[in-house]
Amino acid sequence: MKITILGVFPPYRGGIAHFNTLLFQSLGKRHDVSAINFSRQYPNLLFPGKTQMIENKSEASEFANRMIDSINPFSWLKTSREVNRLSPDLLLYKYWMPFFAPALGTIARRAKRNGKTQTLCIIDNLTPHEKRPGDLILNRYLVNATDHFIAMSKTVEADLLSQKTEASYRLVPHPVYSNFGAPIPKEEAKRRLGISEKNVILYFGYIRKYKGIQYLIQAVPKFANRLDALTIIAGEFYEDKAPYLQEIEKTGQSAKIRLIDQFIPDEQVNLYFSAADLVVLPYIHATQSGIMQIALSYELPCLVTHVGGLPEMVEDGQTGFIVPPEDSDAISEGIIRYFTNTNREMIQSNIHEKKSLYSWEHFTEQIEEMVSEKK
Repeated sequence: MKITILGVFPPYRGGIAHFNTLLFQSLGKRHDVSAINFSRQYPNLLFPGKTQMIENKSEASEFANRMIDSINPFSWLKTSREVNRLSPDLLLYKYWMPFFAPALGTIARRAKRNGKTQTLCIIDNLTPHEKRPGDLILNRYLVNATDHFIAMSKTVEADLLSQKTEASYRLVPHPVYSNFGAPIPKEEAKRRLGISEKNVILYFGYIRKYKGIQYLIQAVPKFANRLDALTIIAGEFYEDKAPYLQEIEKTGQSAKIRLIDQFIPDEQVNLYFSAADLVVLPYIHATQSGIMQIALSYELPCLVTHVGGLPEMVEDGQTGFIVPPEDSDAISEGIIRYFTNTNREMIQSNIHEKKSLYSWEHFTEQIEEMVSEKK
């Protein structure tokens, strides 16, 4: 099968680019796969971070066909012509916010005119984390241009069916991220990060309001007298960090909270996850999280809030912990429960077994089966 993937690839950084790269590699084992990258993902005015690009651009050579400009309709027409030239059996794209619906929806519509190309959308979110007027209209434009869907959580599944009741789709969880290198021995990782505490709690990823970091910060003084623990918050701020610094100061435990205000380069990700004992996702709302899939790849338990699709990935007390959202007491109790009242070897064994369920091979097989059924 000839497949073309539209999407964000290196030299763009972040989870979407990682996902698309791994999908490209997995599909490429059995199919003729090409990629069309973005020439501009976000206008700088709309991007809250420091940079959209990775430092080492040499690894992006495989995805040099950079053509899609998110805000330039002429580029969408140019991309459509390139898709028609490639004449794929399947045009595949990932969707995570309505901002990209005009570009992807237009390209998909024009690609289908040849009567050969099927379209498939892998949906991260239909209901965006930060809602804006017009989201529903934009979503419909994208959804109505698409033949097949992969929903990566039950929350996304419900959103999809509310907009397209007869959608051709499969519910397939987010595969494991396997591209950040092998684990490092825990004591070596802690030594390299200058950690002396016995236990390490990790929040990893961009910092935005919906991620609920303040509730993790507020939990620290509630378990500080029970545990010898360091809480690491590692990620770039996508909003004003002053309120978070004030929250840390208010805890009286600032020495036990390490804030690393930067995007963590790919080559350092394994260092943080190897040093950690528990990953905490204190989200206020969510669909699913790629961070959980990084944790799973390093066989780490996660403490998650009961929002969106996060609980679907955790068996409470068996592979991790589920707590109510916006509740620092519950987060503290969950952390104490793990470090003091849990058979950690049992949890580790359960996670090791579960990891095999989230392979890229399984994910791509679901795509192949759904598309072949509709031929």
